[in-house]
Amino acid sequence: MKADVGGRQIELSPNSKPYLLKRMVADGFDILLIFGLFMLFTMILLRTPIAETYQIHFDKAQAIQKETVEALGNDAQAVTQALSSNSEYQNELFTTNLYGYLMKALAALLAEIPVLIIVPFLNKNRSTPGKLMTGIMLFSERRNSRARWYQIFYRFLFIFLIDSLGLYLFTGILTFLMVPVVRLMEMLLNKKNKTICDFVTGIMVIEKLSYNGIH
Repeated sequence: MKADVGGRQIELSPNSKPYLLKRMVADGFDILLIFGLFMLFTMILLRTPIAETYQIHFDKAQAIQKETVEALGNDAQAVTQALSSNSEYQNELFTTNLYGYLMKALAALLAEIPVLIIVPFLNKNRSTPGKLMTGIMLFSERRNSRARWYQIFYRFLFIFLIDSLGLYLFTGILTFLMVPVVRLMEMLLNKKNKTICDFVTGIMVIEKLSYNGIH
């Protein structure tokens, strides 16, 4: 079939994949949107009781660290050894990191729901904001139709648990830079430009104009 793309006629086979650059732009836009929402929700959560509990344990850990430094002076090795063997400090440090991670996880959840669930559920092409902008859609290869609601939900769970919570444990805020790189590497490893998430959920990203499925 022929379709008008960017003011020129191109030949599209049924359910054809988009150009890799278009796919990257769509994913990049979604990630930027999620990052903006993530920062917004993080600032909101910093004004909740969760943040207060985090701050209490953080202050206790800092106080123990300060006392240890004052007692041992500038001997960095001795300070490190003393803090590593101080169970009270280790407990406070663990609790501080736990509450900090929970705040980030909750902020990520609140940021990803509108982008990865609400918007795709509200449009018939099951497209995220970035995919709506670039004219591509999520396609169910098994059913030869638009992606089903449960596939969208499973896709969200995979991204939230693996790309967000899992990767954030090791890369922190750099996760937002790492995800596009990881996805690009995954797409380059197969002819259909599918990510691991696409394979797991049975989804393929296609040009909306090329859609030819069972309605």
